[in-house]
Amino acid sequence: MTGIVVAHNAVGDADDPSTRDVLAQVEYVTAGLAALGIEHRVVAVGPGGVDGAALDGATAVFNLVESPPNRPGFQVDAAAAFERLGLAVTGSSAATIAATTDKEGTRRALAAVGIAVAPGGLLDPDRPTILDRVPPPWILKPAFEDASLGLDDDAVTSDPRRAVARARELGRLFSGQPVLVEHLLPGREFNISLLADGQLAEILPPAEMVFVDFPDDEPRILGFKAKWDEESFAYRHTVRRFLDPSEAALRDELEATAAGAWDALGLAGYGRVDLRLDESGEPRVLEVNANPCLSADAGFAAAAAAAGLEPGDVVRRVLTAAGWRAS
Repeated sequence: MTGIVVAHNAVGDADDPSTRDVLAQVEYVTAGLAALGIEHRVVAVGPGGVDGAALDGATAVFNLVESPPNRPGFQVDAAAAFERLGLAVTGSSAATIAATTDKEGTRRALAAVGIAVAPGGLLDPDRPTILDRVPPPWILKPAFEDASLGLDDDAVTSDPRRAVARARELGRLFSGQPVLVEHLLPGREFNISLLADGQLAEILPPAEMVFVDFPDDEPRILGFKAKWDEESFAYRHTVRRFLDPSEAALRDELEATAAGAWDALGLAGYGRVDLRLDESGEPRVLEVNANPCLSADAGFAAAAAAAGLEPGDVVRRVLTAAGWRAS
């Protein structure tokens, strides 16, 4: 059977919403493929990894494989397996996915080329001297997870003892992963989505995440509740707004920083850069996502729609960037 294989991580009924969301991404991509009239089939990648026989006859793999909680290497291994099969594979390479999954490694790579990041580094709870060098308030997160895993109500603190206790707790919850601590920047937060356009990357309309009517004791962060708990205050009061044209200077800064991050980390096909403004209003990169969520209600699809792009347009450009050609 020929055509495009849409590959995703296998999902079970008991999985949390951050894991199950990949099924919504499959819907977005398959809708785009259907609109283009491209033959396709969907393949779930189980815990054992990629089954090469399931890809027989494929002309390309649209790679939507993400890592389940506590298995950050899963998406890297899947991408590497697709590459070894010699197929056109959408999105960034396994090496780039590995690099961007490592939050501290990403920070170092960006800083090395002059791209500003939040003050921070890895926190060793047995030797927490980094807290003397990073100003509070602090935000703590597992160093290799995505989808805001580990970012709950206790993610932010200004108390060194609570920071150390939180680092120990995250180490237990996430299989001994290192813990990243950063200064929680006080300014506005933005998501910049980028989409391949020939040999270049088009920067889609910048989106601001606005924390509406948050009380003083509610951290203004895009935490797990804000992303996945539809009944929570954070979810209902975190609103996406696209940057007003009057803020052209800020837009230019955000876009230049995002483009620099794309180049520095070698992203391909599509990606998203999350930024926040520091005390002086300078954009600093929080994270670089080499395989951002493609569900219809997520930030990337919203930015694409704001640019006038349909799912078929996005899918075609991502496939073309991977080297796929229509027969």
